[in-house]
Amino acid sequence: MPSLRLLRVDADALSGDRHALARLIAEARPDVACVHGAPSLLRWRSACAAIAREAGLVVVAGGRTAGGALLLSTLGVDVEVARELGFAPRRRFRGPRPPGAAIAAMRVGGRPFVVAAARLHGDPADRQRQGDELQQALAELGDGRPALVSVADPRPDRPASAALAAGRVPLPGGLLVDERIAVVDAAEVPGSGARADVTVP
Repeated sequence: MPSLRLLRVDADALSGDRHALARLIAEARPDVACVHGAPSLLRWRSACAAIAREAGLVVVAGGRTAGGALLLSTLGVDVEVARELGFAPRRRFRGPRPPGAAIAAMRVGGRPFVVAAARLHGDPADRQRQGDELQQALAELGDGRPALVSVADPRPDRPASAALAAGRVPLPGGLLVDERIAVVDAAEVPGSGARADVTVP
């Protein structure tokens, strides 16, 4: 079974230092990186691309249109389909990063999987609805593939996060790994991140 390293990192914890973010990602040597708090203001697309280049990766999906969730990968991972979701809370959202998600159907070593980086926001009802939308998107795009999910600011005591964790193993830093995927190693990454080394069935 092919191996895969997944990284989850919180860009906000690095005080907007994009070079430090890129270094953190590069030093972790991930195959796929889920970046939360990605650039979402002026020229955010070029800023996300610059972070990816400096980290030695490419942009898969995300950024402002995905609630500040950004997916990056190496060229060794095949990206089949990528989507960005915007979750609109019932109340008008103010700020550069409304809730949303970046999702991609991928393959590594010929084995299919789906990965998502998401930001849920709002009251419990909003978060529940956003979690349901994310689950539906994972089911549609993944088409039965095992999923790797990274959630910003997870709240395991809330119904939305509990629903996302169903059938998935919770790991450090808000990573949720499908029970069909074997976790070889998982650890916190200094600088507000987490990584998981897994094998895809």
